[in-house]
Amino acid sequence: MKKSFLFISLCFLSLLFSNVFAQDSDERKGFRFGLNMGMYFPSKVSANYYNGSGFYDNNIDPNGVRMYSIEERLNLTPQERQYITTYFNATGFQFPYDAYPTAMRYSGGFNIGFQTAYDFNNKSSFIFDLNVCKVKAYDRFTMQLLGTTAQQNGQNDIRIFNIEGNEQRLNLALGYRTGWALSGNGLYFMQFGGSMLGTKVVNNIAHVADRNYDLIIGAANPAQVISYRPQTGIGFGYYFSTGFFLPLGEHKNAEVSLGFSKDKIILNKNEFKGWNKMLTFCFSI
Repeated sequence: MKKSFLFISLCFLSLLFSNVFAQDSDERKGFRFGLNMGMYFPSKVSANYYNGSGFYDNNIDPNGVRMYSIEERLNLTPQERQYITTYFNATGFQFPYDAYPTAMRYSGGFNIGFQTAYDFNNKSSFIFDLNVCKVKAYDRFTMQLLGTTAQQNGQNDIRIFNIEGNEQRLNLALGYRTGWALSGNGLYFMQFGGSMLGTKVVNNIAHVADRNYDLIIGAANPAQVISYRPQTGIGFGYYFSTGFFLPLGEHKNAEVSLGFSKDKIILNKNEFKGWNKMLTFCFSI
């Protein structure tokens, strides 16, 4: 119901603005198709999902695939525990109460996609964007090694290791654009509308010794590990953006925009809400 109301409202606004702005013979009207490229900056609100603590809802599917904490994963089999202690020449290991990061963040990802636009005139348009990108959450965790030479004189041998989570994201956006004319039929525009975010959790990896330990597996029976099949969570939200549209002649156009979207981010049944940002360049014909 909410999505239908949003769509009807956008249609009404587009018709309203298209009638307000009188059209000249040289005004744009009709469809344009463009290529989007730019940078995507995810909200850090969902990054701690990958911090290795196993805090979030970690049951992934009925086959027993779930997200393990780092401590659980490294103690999954005696062979893995033995490998780590041998590698560091230790008798054992444990995790301090503050071992896991609490302020993980994402690195920006390269965003690419396409745009379909319908111009009512030089100042008002309907815009549909589809963009995809890969993003990574990263930080470090600590682990205390027992029985090493570094523990002489009452010192604790606490080591720092890397942890990361990788995602693929798909963003669909349908919006209305209007603005203020510039010389040469250019436009400074404002744009707003509804958005859909598809998020696929690819993996969650802890780097210990010289091995990478994937925390999302099915290992109720460690002798028969089940691989994780990434799933896509779908959430809806809204966005607004601003930028410049510049005609290049011969039906070629360029634009640059800065956008902000308030999205529902779904990571394997866990829901977060945050503001994602996009810096986009588009070339259209």
